[in-house]
Amino acid sequence: MTATDQLADYGLSQGALDLLDGGVVGHVIDGEIGQSASGETIPVFDPSSGKQIAVAADGGQAEVDRAVAAARQSFDDGRWRNLTAQQREQKLRRLADLIDQNRRTLGDLDSLDAGILHAYAGFIVDFAVGGVNYYAGWPTKLRGSVPDVANGLNVVVSREPIGVVGIIVPWNGPSAVIAFVAAALAAGNSVVLKPAPQTPLSAHVLGRLCLEAGIPDGVVNVLQGAGAAGAGLVTHPDVDKISFTGSVRTGKAIAASAAAQLKKVSLELGGKSPFIVFQDADLEAAAAGAMSAVWSNSGQVCTAGTRTLVHRSIYDSFVEAVVSRSKEIRVGSAFDDKTEMGPLISADQLAVVEEYVGIGVAEGASLVLGGSRGLGEGYFHEPTVFTEVRPDMRIAQEEIFGPVMSLFPFETEAEAYALANDVEFGLAAGVWTKDLDRAHRATRALHTGTVWVNSFQLADAGVPYGGVKQSGYGRVLGGEGLDDFLVTKSVWTAYDPVV
Repeated sequence: MTATDQLADYGLSQGALDLLDGGVVGHVIDGEIGQSASGETIPVFDPSSGKQIAVAADGGQAEVDRAVAAARQSFDDGRWRNLTAQQREQKLRRLADLIDQNRRTLGDLDSLDAGILHAYAGFIVDFAVGGVNYYAGWPTKLRGSVPDVANGLNVVVSREPIGVVGIIVPWNGPSAVIAFVAAALAAGNSVVLKPAPQTPLSAHVLGRLCLEAGIPDGVVNVLQGAGAAGAGLVTHPDVDKISFTGSVRTGKAIAASAAAQLKKVSLELGGKSPFIVFQDADLEAAAAGAMSAVWSNSGQVCTAGTRTLVHRSIYDSFVEAVVSRSKEIRVGSAFDDKTEMGPLISADQLAVVEEYVGIGVAEGASLVLGGSRGLGEGYFHEPTVFTEVRPDMRIAQEEIFGPVMSLFPFETEAEAYALANDVEFGLAAGVWTKDLDRAHRATRALHTGTVWVNSFQLADAGVPYGGVKQSGYGRVLGGEGLDDFLVTKSVWTAYDPVV
């Protein structure tokens, strides 16, 4: 049975069907689409049905070596970095246009690969287009400086590309990762992109679109595969920098491995974001925001506001509002327009969420909503709410990456900020209040990379994003997102001064 037959009810675009019916989803290396030398493959599953829908190439050291060699050659011979800034901008603009033209295909593949609701997949593709367009404008804006030094000397400080960049990305926003690639390209680097093994489809298409946009062969390479491919990329001596988004455990392993070669690393890791609701907040808006902060993408968002801190004076009303409304959340297929919360990425992740629900109950938290897997063959889990959660409980401290909300009451601002900061993560936080003074105090008190006030999980390609503490270091997006893709060079020239 072909994908066309198996997924007939989804109404997939022809581009998505062609990819699924085209055999093994391969690597894109040095301008060519190919399979692994070993013939090894990885099955690809549709989270909404639990069915296998494709197979992708599983790269080994041979593919790592080929991808890195292609990137190194393309960087060394200057086929990309030596183009004029205007030429690089034009090709990135063309890439953004192609992504926009293929938005239906990419949205379908993101929903198939990661179980992302169609509406949310549209947002991810919009973000991809916006991110590439944003970074397309940067090549002509990169500037150096001319410091004032002693007479008879001239110094020029330039910003140059670092070289070959390995970009290892997660599965919870497959098409959005092209924004990270665009930042590296805007700086003049060559790239090896390693998507998560669960989500190879969109990355494959994006690699092909880079070629269609006129980005030279070898400048953007897509390396499919599991952990071995990522590990090979990290340790390869010809890779100058690693940009990784994913778990804290893997991030620490990458940092330790890269340290042996003094390789530059940036890490965007986990989160356990506090969502703080003060007594003067708009209760209706805050409750809706809290639900969206956890149920969005089934809680599989690094910034998910899974620790909901509510002032005691409105705590009972807030819990009632969240629980009563969340009972009505429709859980189902990513391709059903009536679905409000889709599946988890895999059977393994569903098992992780179920395990944490059991841990919460065993530790004494009160399960007031959900707690079970959903109906059907897909990887569904009910929206789940715990009250009577202590700060030292594992469900309060550890990232679950699923639709599990923990609610805490607090009495004072100081208590709220202490609770908010009392985790090893520091990625993001939300604050709901009508008091401007309190909002300013909160943004200063919270030790996170991002704070949203009366909002949550907003993003823009021009705004830097990243964390502190165990949430990583370095930034993606914004002008700051270019910094880790550039090196600074100082050039001294002696001359005969005028006397």
